Amino acid sequence: MNNSYFLNRVFIILTSCLLFVSFPSFAQNVITITDDQPFIEDFERDVFDLWTVDSTGGGHWSVITGSESSVASFSYENIGQEARLISPVLDFTSVSAAKVTFSYAMMGVYAADVLEVCYRTSETDSWHVLNSFSVSDFTNAYEAICNLPNLSSTYQISFNAQGLGGINLFLDNVEVASVFSCSRPIGLEANNITNTSALLSWSTTGNEDSWTIELNGVETVVTTQPFLMQGLTPQTQYTFRVKANCGNDNESDWALPITFTTFCDVYVVTDDVPFFDDFESSEEFLCWQTEIISGIDNWTIDPGYLILNNAAFFIWLGGEARLISLPMDITAVTDPALNFRHKQPHGFSGSDVMSVWYRTSLEDEWHFLNDYIAPLDEWESDLITLPNPSSTYQISFVGVGYNANGVYVDDVAVGKKSVVGIEERPDFTVSVTPNPTKGLVVITADMTNGEAVVYDMYGKQVSATAVVNGRAEFDLGNCARGVYVVRLIGAEGVSTVKLVKE
Repeated sequence: MNNSYFLNRVFIILTSCLLFVSFPSFAQNVITITDDQPFIEDFERDVFDLWTVDSTGGGHWSVITGSESSVASFSYENIGQEARLISPVLDFTSVSAAKVTFSYAMMGVYAADVLEVCYRTSETDSWHVLNSFSVSDFTNAYEAICNLPNLSSTYQISFNAQGLGGINLFLDNVEVASVFSCSRPIGLEANNITNTSALLSWSTTGNEDSWTIELNGVETVVTTQPFLMQGLTPQTQYTFRVKANCGNDNESDWALPITFTTFCDVYVVTDDVPFFDDFESSEEFLCWQTEIISGIDNWTIDPGYLILNNAAFFIWLGGEARLISLPMDITAVTDPALNFRHKQPHGFSGSDVMSVWYRTSLEDEWHFLNDYIAPLDEWESDLITLPNPSSTYQISFVGVGYNANGVYVDDVAVGKKSVVGIEERPDFTVSVTPNPTKGLVVITADMTNGEAVVYDMYGKQVSATAVVNGRAEFDLGNCARGVYVVRLIGAEGVSTVKLVKE
């Protein structure tokens, strides 16, 4: 599950022609909150026409507006500076209990800024802190909810930000509402993801009679949550959002969307056709899922920035995350095994560590296979026998960060031990022409006889031919445009090259 939709909006804004605007309000408006009428602010009006900014602490709040959306942004020049973004006056005379929900994102490397949510009952009252938030995260946006005490007819909330070394702090989707109003759901999650289904969940306030789920623009009304959405398409990214329906045509705003990707179809592994992925087909994971266990670290594709070729890379900032394969049917494999290459380079504090796990189905728990705790500055291959074969088998790599230099995994193969146990030769000389190709491909290699197998970007075999006296030919004329992987297997070793079909 990916909850970076809000950050994607931010990055769109930052890469557009930006307009930084911060004007104080000319007149203080009073917003009356009722059970049916919340106050909603998404900062799409390009200016703080209802909000005021107190910049006496040296920091700045601005509206950053781009081609698609706007957010409130805090910036500063010197460590320790702060600024307060103050709401209009809110009249709570008609409600007995209220809350504020909002979205925020903070970006930093070694330090995070601080965002305090505060309230006061009148302009002469001092500010009271409700909660504070501080996270250094380049990947995710967050939603928060705070109950509002001591309601009055001259109430205000504020967001006080303090710069402590972070890069950016963003605020959006502020909603102040009665706890009995039809409030937009928060805390959206997609769990138990399979190739055709996902369990969708969100927060509830208790006065909804139904919800409208939207997946990639298609709406479905449901009366229970969590809701198991079935009939999804394998290996497809879905954007998921939901709104509450509270009766009498009373609907909430849409929740902040999240994205998730369904698993690929089950990959059937045989003695002759192993599963193989060298992560060369894309700069994003194809048919793999990632899961953050703790902290903010996660697995990603290093597209040749830190090493020569693409590899799965676990970032090292101090958390723990799991990289999960697609489900595989290995029941027909003789002596099934996992082979892969990995390294864990030295850092100032030793090295990060990795462990390997398996499970027989989505409902099964993860079972330990092996761990790797010693620093490893050069690539090393490992072969692990896979126990308890099943028709929905998965393997996973768990990285744990100790502020070292990360963990790399590459050339993952699952199949017959005598096949996948052949060591990959990075110096294996292979020529593929033409590349890109419109169809016919000629391969020459410094090997005698062997086999050339072509896989598509999802790891499915699309062609295989013999290598005779170092030469092989095949035709991709009937294949779709895209990236393919050619894997050569012979007595001299194994080599893999990338091929582009025009």
